[in-house]
Amino acid sequence: MAVRDARSPDPAGERRPRRGVKPAVLAGTAGAVFAVAGCGEVGPPEITIYSDGEAIQVEPFTYCDVEVTECDNDETHEYALPTRPGQPAQISVPGEVAETPWLVNVQAADADGTPLPVQQEYFSPGEAHAFTAEPPSPDATLLIVEVQQMGAAFAADQEGEPIRDEEGAMQPVTRGIWPVAFEARS
Repeated sequence: MAVRDARSPDPAGERRPRRGVKPAVLAGTAGAVFAVAGCGEVGPPEITIYSDGEAIQVEPFTYCDVEVTECDNDETHEYALPTRPGQPAQISVPGEVAETPWLVNVQAADADGTPLPVQQEYFSPGEAHAFTAEPPSPDATLLIVEVQQMGAAFAADQEGEPIRDEEGAMQPVTRGIWPVAFEARS
């Protein structure tokens, strides 16, 4: 399925003229929409996940301020996407997430339904706005995809010392979590 922006050329390659909208009216309408949109508080970012012909917008299960001092948890945000064996999932994150460290955890099941080890892909700030999660084999099925956005805080032990990985790097604390489960498509 092709999606075409109304501003792009038509399929024959010619620009279609816009009819019935005067620039002054359009500018006034855009200003009013901006003014109304600017009055409300901006919510947490949403991600998009597409698999096997369906796409969903996903709100975070948990989302914190950048310093991870105040968090909102919403256990009602449960998402499931139908899929079949061998089908990948395309994950798109907005710039608000992509311009920070973020990662994707992916778990699949083999043909017998046995869960396979979780695979993780990490992205540095600005490195990517999208990722494709692939099942490890044509007969494997995705079980869960979880996007995590890192905050500006680092994990510490009980004495307040930074927790470091095997290479000595301090471990950032997760700011946002967007989990999506996959269900067998019938």
